[in-house]
Amino acid sequence: MAGTGVAAAVVLSACTGQQNADVGQSTQPATTTPAATTAAAPAQATTSPQVVKPVPAKDNACASATKAALEAALKADEKFSGALIVDGKGLQRIHCVAPWAFAHFTNEIDGGRILFTHRNGSWVPVNAGTGELCEKVPAATAKQICY
Repeated sequence: MAGTGVAAAVVLSACTGQQNADVGQSTQPATTTPAATTAAAPAQATTSPQVVKPVPAKDNACASATKAALEAALKADEKFSGALIVDGKGLQRIHCVAPWAFAHFTNEIDGGRILFTHRNGSWVPVNAGTGELCEKVPAATAKQICY
């Protein structure tokens, strides 16, 4: 009897093995679901721009056109810092339309104005004095800042 029990176990294991093979075959058509995964990929691609950080707009440069930043740029420039006398009030009435910033200053004589441009993440003085300073600035921008 023990022999028939072993034979029945072999037959049953063959049956369960066969059933597992059927399950494997039935999942093979399910392996065509990568097409479904590929179809889902464009949906993921549409969400990926939300993950990507936006490129900073040019106008963000104006956020950095602070009195301290422009005065530091002026002091760092040997040509302008040596030629201009700015009193203790420092730069005043700062106006900005990226990539340009314009500031006024006073001194014991008559004061003046300074034109800056934003290059490579830093402000750089371009022109200074009391005359026409905004020749290089586009006319529409000059009307907004150069006064």
